[in-house]
Amino acid sequence: MSFSKVVTSGLMMIALESCNASGCSEYSSQYPCSYVEEKAEYEVWYWRNLERDDESDNVVIGRAIGLRMCEGNARSFADAIKEPFNYRAYICVLMKDGERMEKHRLLST
Repeated sequence: MSFSKVVTSGLMMIALESCNASGCSEYSSQYPCSYVEEKAEYEVWYWRNLERDDESDNVVIGRAIGLRMCEGNARSFADAIKEPFNYRAYICVLMKDGERMEKHRLLST
């Protein structure tokens, strides 16, 4: 392997490592854990009748700041539609500058 390939390969590894340095590995996120858990703005999506596997049942039910609020909104929605809460039925879509960036759920602590 030539010197230039080794240097290029090494620089790529450093660049990749620096991208993850401030990210949150727990949530596989490019953002810090405190931001993901407490400060990020999310669209809250809920999949009604999850067991039917009908994509049209997947709807935005609101917005939230932080993952606790996101899950709380999903639980409240399930209660309002008289459906038992299913952890897999909701997703929090992290929004940044009007763009959908990442999908998360609150990890149990």
